[in-house]
Amino acid sequence: MMDIRDIQKNHSPEMALTILVCRVYLGKANGIELLDYVTNNAIDWQLFERIITAHQIRPLIYKTLSAHPSGIDPLFLEKLRKICFRIAKGNLQKLEELVRLNKLFSEHGVKNVPYKGVILSQFLFGDYISRETADIDFLTDAVYFSKAYDILAADGYKPRYYNPDFERQFLRTSHELLFSKTTPSGTMQVEIHWAATNQMMHIPLPNGHIFQNLDTINLLGRDTPILNLENHFLVLLVHHGVNDIWRTLRHSLDVSLFLEKYSSAIDWDTFREATSKYKIRHTTAAGFLVSHQLFGTSIPKPFIPDAGNADKLLQNLLRFPAIKKRKLNLENLRQQLFLRDSFTDKLRLLASYIQTGVSPNVRDMEAYPVSKKWYALYYFIKPYRILFNRHRQ
Repeated sequence: MMDIRDIQKNHSPEMALTILVCRVYLGKANGIELLDYVTNNAIDWQLFERIITAHQIRPLIYKTLSAHPSGIDPLFLEKLRKICFRIAKGNLQKLEELVRLNKLFSEHGVKNVPYKGVILSQFLFGDYISRETADIDFLTDAVYFSKAYDILAADGYKPRYYNPDFERQFLRTSHELLFSKTTPSGTMQVEIHWAATNQMMHIPLPNGHIFQNLDTINLLGRDTPILNLENHFLVLLVHHGVNDIWRTLRHSLDVSLFLEKYSSAIDWDTFREATSKYKIRHTTAAGFLVSHQLFGTSIPKPFIPDAGNADKLLQNLLRFPAIKKRKLNLENLRQQLFLRDSFTDKLRLLASYIQTGVSPNVRDMEAYPVSKKWYALYYFIKPYRILFNRHRQ
C-alpha cells in the first residue's frame, strides 16, 4: 500500500487526504491517523471538494468524515452533508424509476437487466444511497432496442440523438444510448446498453455469457432479474478498466469493496480464465493492483503474477484534473494500449481505432444530419468533424 506521505509529496495534501479518508472507511487506517493528518497539514477544502466531486465519492467521504469530524472544516462538512442528502434523494428516485421501467419493459417483452447504479450501491454498501449514480442503466440485446426505444419515447423520454434511418449503423458503431426526461423532481436519465462496450474496444464479451444464470433481487417489493455476482463483476471490470481506463477513484473503490465483501464467494481460477478469454486479464490485474496500492485490498491469488507494474496508472489516477474521457485523446489511447493483454491485442485495438476514425458513427450523424440516401457523404464529413469539431467527440 502506498505511503500517504508519498501521495502528499508527489500530488497534493488534498489528494492524500482523499485516499486516507477512503482507507479509514475500508478499515485500513483509523480516526487517529486522520486527525493527525488534518491537524498537521493545511488543507484547501475547496480543492478537496473538487477532487471528491470529480471522483464521484462524496457519500463515502461524508460518512467517514461525519464519524470523525475533529479537525474538519465545519462549513465544508455541512455543505457536504446537504449535497449527500440530495444525492441520497436522487438515488431513491432513480430506484423507483428503475423498478417502474423494468416492469414496463418486461410487460412489453423487452428482455432487460438493470445493473451498475443503485443496484451496485446495494451490492457494495447494503443501501441505495451510498454510491453516486448519474443515471439508470439497463442491459438488453440489440434485437430489443427498437421496442425499448418506443417504450421510452412513449413515456416521455428523449434520446440524446437517434435517427431510425441509420439504426443498423447505430447499433453496430455504438453500444449505448442515453435518454432524458424532465420530471417535477428534476431530470431523469436512462441509459440503454446493448453490449458491455463498444466494438472498437475489441473486447469479445458476448451478451450470451453475461445473461447466463441470472440472479434475482427484491426491489421495492418486486422480484427483479439481475446479473449474477461473477458476471456483474466482469461487466464492471470492462466498464471501469476498458471504457474508463481506471481513471476514477470511484471505480477503484468499487473493486476494493467488491473484493472485501465477495472475494470468498468467487472461484478465482475460473474467473481468471474468463478474463483471459475476453481479453481483459491485464486490465483486471492492473485494476486489482491499483486497489491494493491505494486501499490495501488483497489481490486474488491467481492474478498476482499478472499484476505487473501499475505506477503509470496510479500517477494518472492521482493527478488532478484527471485524463479526459475522449476516446481519441492520445493519453487515453496510451493507457488503453498499456492495459491490453498482448502485443497482438494492442495491434487489434489500434486497427479498431483506425477503422473507427474513418467509418461514420452516431456522433457524425448527430453533428450533421443527412437523409438516408446520402449516407456516403459521412465518409467525407467525418474527417472534417474530427479536425474542426473535436469538442463533439
